[in-house]
Amino acid sequence: MKVVNGSGQCRYQLRRIVPVTISLIISVLASANVAAEDEIYLATLSQDEVSEVVNISNRSGYDNQPHFTPDSKALLYTAMYAQGNGEETRQQSDSMHYDLASGKLSNLTQSDASEYSPTVTPDGKHFSVIRVGADGRQLLWQYPLNEPGAKGTSLYPELFDVGYHVWLNPDELLLFVLGEPMALQRANIKEKKSEVIDTHIGRTLRQVPGTQLFSYNKEHGQGWQMYIYHQEQQTTYGNISLPSENMYYAWHQDGSLLTAIGNQVYQAKVDFNPDAQAITLKQPKVSGADWNVWHDFSNECDGNITRMVMSPDQKYFAFVCNSVD
Repeated sequence: MKVVNGSGQCRYQLRRIVPVTISLIISVLASANVAAEDEIYLATLSQDEVSEVVNISNRSGYDNQPHFTPDSKALLYTAMYAQGNGEETRQQSDSMHYDLASGKLSNLTQSDASEYSPTVTPDGKHFSVIRVGADGRQLLWQYPLNEPGAKGTSLYPELFDVGYHVWLNPDELLLFVLGEPMALQRANIKEKKSEVIDTHIGRTLRQVPGTQLFSYNKEHGQGWQMYIYHQEQQTTYGNISLPSENMYYAWHQDGSLLTAIGNQVYQAKVDFNPDAQAITLKQPKVSGADWNVWHDFSNECDGNITRMVMSPDQKYFAFVCNSVD
């Protein structure tokens, strides 16, 4: 597969992979969580200090992929449930809505298909998901945000095998596309076209707060290295290594970078220089280290912290704790 940097003009249709491969991924994920537990915790912040931590999923099974609404009033996430009985039992995932003020939990999709990665769309009225069809293909769909149980619509029916996504603007997204290798694609749902940006990428796509910069990571030796994508210049650059084999990270609203080692979240200050196409870590004078402990969640999480996200108003921090019984 040819890799096109942002300045290239080559465009590609998304490469398809064998449908059974995607079905196998879903099946392995479901069976793996029989022994593993994924719980979503919500930490309340005050001046960047943790005042309270609550397990908002608090059940057996898979609860993952937290995403705050832009108004910081709710948290969306994916929950997987067993459907049917006996040999006909199957795993079904839906998109959940957790109201931060009341603690009320609602199922937004309640469909016959599985959905993943609920993400509020730029119009603020819908949320997009990765929907698994009857044939195992993964497509980009959207549902009304404030109408639980409402029917969804496909945003790009010809675009297959999407794993994860982040919105660039009302018409465009960055996509993690399943294949050999995994690819970063920029897709336009209005013009129905897409192009390859990079390959061998990880599963975390983010927007850097307060900027037009977007981030992703790539395999680098035994770990992961951070890259920045400038949507206007259509360029990529990066040389920051995450401190462990954890591919998951989040951006603090102050522009610093967060990731986890075990059940501790680490923070690194970041310098951006889009003109020079450079991103570097600042070394604090106190410790002299790039990465320093931001918060220790060992009292709440007895396993490893994976996905994480901070609310836009900087008052909440959600994280997933993966533990094995």
